[in-house]
Formats: sequence, C-alpha cells, structure tokens
Amino acid sequence: MSLDLLQNIRRHGFKRLLLAVSGGLDSICLAYYFIANREALGIEWLGIAHVHHGLRVGTADRDAAFVEAFAKAHGVPFFLKRLDGESLKNAEGSLEENARDARYKALVEIALDPIASARLQDDTPLTSHPTSHTPHLKAAEGCDLTPRASIVTAHHAGDQAETMYMRLKRGTTLAGLRGIQEVRVLDEASHPPKQPKVATPYLKGSETTDPTPHTPSLYRPFISVSRADLLAYAREHNLTWCEDESNTDTKFARNFIRHEALPHLERNCPGATRQLCRIAGLADKAYAKVMVKSEEVFGKALQDKMVIPEQVGDDNAGGKCTGFFGETRLRMTKQEDSSFVSRLSSLVSIIPHTSISLNKKKLRKIFLAHSNANLSEMFRLWLSELGFRFPIGFFYSQTEPAHVKIPVRAAYRKRSIIKNGSTVLICEFEDVQTASKFVSCGMKE
Repeated sequence: MSLDLLQNIRRHGFKRLLLAVSGGLDSICLAYYFIANREALGIEWLGIAHVHHGLRVGTADRDAAFVEAFAKAHGVPFFLKRLDGESLKNAEGSLEENARDARYKALVEIALDPIASARLQDDTPLTSHPTSHTPHLKAAEGCDLTPRASIVTAHHAGDQAETMYMRLKRGTTLAGLRGIQEVRVLDEASHPPKQPKVATPYLKGSETTDPTPHTPSLYRPFISVSRADLLAYAREHNLTWCEDESNTDTKFARNFIRHEALPHLERNCPGATRQLCRIAGLADKAYAKVMVKSEEVFGKALQDKMVIPEQVGDDNAGGKCTGFFGETRLRMTKQEDSSFVSRLSSLVSIIPHTSISLNKKKLRKIFLAHSNANLSEMFRLWLSELGFRFPIGFFYSQTEPAHVKIPVRAAYRKRSIIKNGSTVLICEFEDVQTASKFVSCGMKE
C-alpha cells in the first residue's frame, strides 16, 4: 500500500479531505495512511469526522471517544455528529439504508463548511479540538479554495464484492454492475443521497479535483485493496481499532453476505470474490463508453437553457443538473424563451428543484434515424446520469422508432414528464405528491 496507491491518489488531485472514521480496522488504516502520507500527497487540509448513530448502547460512545483520541494524538481536527437512533429505527425503509443516508448527510454538512460545523451549538453538537483544529481552519480561510472538503471513506475490495453479490442476486443493469464507484459527487446537504451521483471520470479530461464549490466528492481510495492487505498494514504499523459488534449480526443483509454467502461462494468457486471486483471494473469501462455515445446521440436534443428557474420570471434565477456529465449550470431568461415562461406562469407554487427540457422534434429525428435499434435503455441511462432516474422498461415500446416511447404525461415517484408543444419537460420535485400534481396541473399539449 505505498507506491501504486500514492500515485492513484495523487492522480485525482484532492487537496482538502474529510476522513470518515468509524474506529474499525478499515477506517483507522485510512486515517493513518493519509496522516502518514499527507506531505507526499500534497494535502492542504485534513479532518476526521465520526458519526454516532445512536443505535448501540455503550460501545458507540467508546468508538466515538476512541476516534477522538486518535485524532487528538495525531493533531488532526475532529468532528463528531450525533444522530437520533430512535428516529432511524422508526423511519420507513431498512435501518441500514436509513443509517447510511443520515450518515452521508451529516458528512456532507461538515464537508461543505467545516468552519461552521466546528462552531455549531445545538442539541446534536459537533465537537473539535481547539488546539489542533483552529490553525487548520484559519489556513483554510486564507486560501483560494472554499472550506468545502472531499469526503473519504474506507470502502475496500471486500465491500465491492458484497455490493456486486447483492446486486446480481436481486437483478441489476449495466449501471448497477459498476458496483461501488471510486469517486462520486454527492448532493448538497439539503438533499441526502439515496444514490450519490457519479462523478465525471471519463469526459472532458476530468481526472481532476472537486467539480464545483457546492457538491462535495465522495472518494474511496481503498476500493481495490483487500481486507487482508489492510490487516497486514495495521499490524505493520502497530495500529489498534474498535470492533463493532453489530457487524457480526447476520440479520442485516450485508452482514449475512459478508459472513455466510460470500465465504460459501468462495469455498465452492475459489477466486469468486476477486472476479466480482473484476466484473465491476469491466462494467465501469463499458458504461463509460455507453455514456459517451449516449451524449453524442441524445445530447443534440438537450435544450440546456430551458430549465425552470427557482422563481418563474426571475431573470437571475438558474438551475443545475449533475451526473456523469458533471455539473451544468443552466439559465433561462425571458428573452430566450418568453413563451415557455408564459406557459409556466400559472405554476409558481409547484416549481421543480431540478428540471431539463428536450427538443421533441430533434428527439423524434434521432429515433427515426435509429429506427432499427433499441435505444430505450440507453436513453434511460442517459437521463439517469442527468439526475432523473426511471425504472427499467419505462421508455420501452415495440412500435415506436428506436423502441423509445416518451409518455405525454407521466409521474414516477418524485419525477414527472410532460410533452408540451415542441418540448419534453422532465422534472424532479421534493415529494411524490407535487410531482403528480404537476402532471395533472392542466398544461395543454
């Protein structure tokens, strides 16, 4: 874990890092590695964040104290965020997903502004070490970069294999076959990510650092490193860590796969774990090529200046969409399309927080040019990377050109589609009810 890993980390160019440290073997190796190689990696600011989920009695407090002591011993700023465990248990969905989403939201809040996070005083306080924290923060305030940091987690090859196993078991698409991505771009703190958006590692020479000042990156530098390698690294450097007893509870799906399903598969098919990781890498490369081609085909129909502003009629309002193609800041003025604003003037109360518009005639021309092909899945994946996810088969039709059928009016969860005049408008709303209301609001074809 030296030369090759250092080169790969330097290639991404991240300079300000918030390390997510639980106190377990993987995250302690992560923290120690970046602290030990800080100068070699050219890191300008480094912080350690620990999220206390409020789900375990006793040992969770022990883990938080252990990570805090580790940060203090190495002179690194420390941030602690406490979550409401009962709320996580009582929320809809699985506890694993609820805890993960809340954890990412907490990390994003810190990463967007570590200075403000350190000063936050409320019912769920963040703590820091004044002696080690303040100099770093003052240095950050004086540099050209924003206080925002990239979030670094300790996901490794074992986590990748588990994710691939889960997805193959339940069924997945080419996008899902990529497994855990090494770099992703997270939504802002106000929108905790169910599925963080992928960064842009393939287009426009984007082997670069954080894409925007407002969307922190999620970086997993150990994704190709095995747990056995991490254990050897910890022993080599005399590291100690905490064991989370909940990680052995096989009633949780991932724990069952980790402790029973994958070991059973490995016994019967030696090398299966390594092959799962290999498949993810191959799928990622294939997906990149598909997305480049998708942009070439469908990008011609994207009216990137036809996004509904936050306030209709405000010439300074703008929107954005992020995804495989990076963040595109979009703006619409009355001069550019006064008729479109006029048609939306009655919808001020249900403005989407994100939307794109496609030229219907150009789309039709594209579909006719590929009438013997099936572009429905390609079109769906392209929209997904622009931030609008729809289920498999949503756009499929046996009779339409290129097998792509775009509904005149449709709502799927928080997303809606409306054909209006020469425009196909696709929107994302804050909730399901608003998306449905927007579709039925009375806009005429």
